[in-house]
Amino acid sequence: MLFSAEALESEICKLRGLLQMLHEDQPDVLEDVFEFHVGSLISHSSPEQHGYIRTCAQEMLATIRALPRRVESGGPDFRLMPEMLAVA
Repeated sequence: MLFSAEALESEICKLRGLLQMLHEDQPDVLEDVFEFHVGSLISHSSPEQHGYIRTCAQEMLATIRALPRRVESGGPDFRLMPEMLAVA
């Protein structure tokens, strides 16, 4: 099944969102996920679109890598009922 131009743009936008999340939370798997999804996009598109996909994907990856990452000092907060602790 080949993606239409609209479906391809939608998938590229989804990939951008996924990469942004991974950049923040799991940067160690960013490259692998990127390569997998770009390969998938290419395999589901016509040969005329391959160059566009590669160019767009490389620009997207460079832009996302350049973004600053939020660094949280503490670990996750797993309190189930934090409002109850505040009252006590």
